[in-house]
Amino acid sequence: MTRKKTTISLAPAEAEKVESLIEEGKFTSKSDVFRTSFRMMLEEKPEYKIDVAVYLYRKGKISIGRAIEISALSREEFNEVLERRGVKKVVDKKKDEEEKVEELRENVER
Repeated sequence: MTRKKTTISLAPAEAEKVESLIEEGKFTSKSDVFRTSFRMMLEEKPEYKIDVAVYLYRKGKISIGRAIEISALSREEFNEVLERRGVKKVVDKKKDEEEKVEELRENVER
């Protein structure tokens, strides 16, 4: 997986807490602290997963299938979210067909 470097600013007290967690062996790096914190935030606030999925889909960075996966919603629920937010559904015929085939496979395996 490729990584994109991001810089964040913390108050001195917060930075010290991060350093203490690393020094105590709870995390291997500042990046590890941030990745874990981000993952925990998405678990605590599932609506943020929907926000991320809609954003990435709207920007054309992911397919609708991947957006549904990220959002943890059903296809119908995600389509309703897109409609409420005024996001136009982009249909790439080839990807749409591939996703339908994958969805059928998943349903058969259940």
